[in-house]
Amino acid sequence: MRVQPLLVLALVGGSMGADQVRADQVRADEVRADREATVEVVTRRNLMSAPVTPAVGSGFVSGGDLFDAGGDDRVGEGFSHCGVLAVTTGLPPSVTAHCTSTFRLPDGELHLSGLRDYRSIAGGFEDTAVAVVGGTGAYANARGEGRATRSGSADVGYRFTFTITTG
Repeated sequence: MRVQPLLVLALVGGSMGADQVRADQVRADEVRADREATVEVVTRRNLMSAPVTPAVGSGFVSGGDLFDAGGDDRVGEGFSHCGVLAVTTGLPPSVTAHCTSTFRLPDGELHLSGLRDYRSIAGGFEDTAVAVVGGTGAYANARGEGRATRSGSADVGYRFTFTITTG
């Protein structure tokens, strides 16, 4: 159960007299129990809308299924919307994009943000860090960071490992 600090202050103030309660007397860790969790999923891409040679300022969508850490059981789906920031002149062109992602899991959504470098759009992005910027359900108010690394499968896929704090 999540306790709202202002509600606690109002209830305590009402029972003791408002002049006897000061906000600096209530410690946040006594009111709110933050918890840290590690979430790990493996992705398999089955959607990529980017053209072979995207232009700076253009956007694309990618996504697919999410599997448990072993890569066996489907546990959800994840989608990203990316804006192209830079494109090289080489063949194939390398692309840097800013991407926001939503991973829909059985107990809520994780919302993510980060930069991705693609040696080629078809080949997927390089290993990268990602920020956890929020979520829903069990991940409401989630904050933290994660790492996306190539999964090593024949499909374009990644292992995402997040260390998050909720509460």
